[in-house]
Amino acid sequence: MRKNILFTLALAVGTLTASAQQKNNDAKLEALLDRAFDKEQARVFKGRDKNRDGKMTFADFESLYGERGVKRWVQVFQKHCGADDVLDVKEFTAVRRDIHLGGGEGGRKPSLQNRLRNSRQGKMFRTYDKSGDGKVTKAEWDRKFEGGPNAARTAQFKGGDKNSDGSLDVIEFLETFLAPPRGEGGGKKGGDGTNPRNDTRPEKR
Repeated sequence: MRKNILFTLALAVGTLTASAQQKNNDAKLEALLDRAFDKEQARVFKGRDKNRDGKMTFADFESLYGERGVKRWVQVFQKHCGADDVLDVKEFTAVRRDIHLGGGEGGRKPSLQNRLRNSRQGKMFRTYDKSGDGKVTKAEWDRKFEGGPNAARTAQFKGGDKNSDGSLDVIEFLETFLAPPRGEGGGKKGGDGTNPRNDTRPEKR
């Protein structure tokens, strides 16, 4: 009887621990997706800010969403634009959050897994994870670079592998690409958020 009670207690503790760990992982993943989303909106805003005054007018907003789109989202624009009737980058990001992550027109927030599946970062993860097992092995990582990765890319993988299991799970992968290692000298980041100055060889597609 006592053994059964102890077994039941141990099982309950294990279940609670696993649940707490899953919640922690979900919180990390959501924070990383939020960070990636905000960086992407800053890029979009910069591309639309033709006169570089740090402001998006309603006309700029209309050019982004088109006549039909702007009619749908005009209330979201007005919600965030403030008294000056323009959006700065933070206000623009808030507008895009309402539109794309729920909140605008009473929209339902997408699930975390749907966010990951539809995000640029999630799609990039799947291009690396050829086996589809939810992890990027060193071999899968190496195959993305013609002739194999150089020392900086190898160090990038090693630095991202926090638990030293020889692979990157989705959280480790996103952390790696949202905070790429710095090489010497200047350089621009690539469209996927990586810094290509450390490896001039093309990625395999």
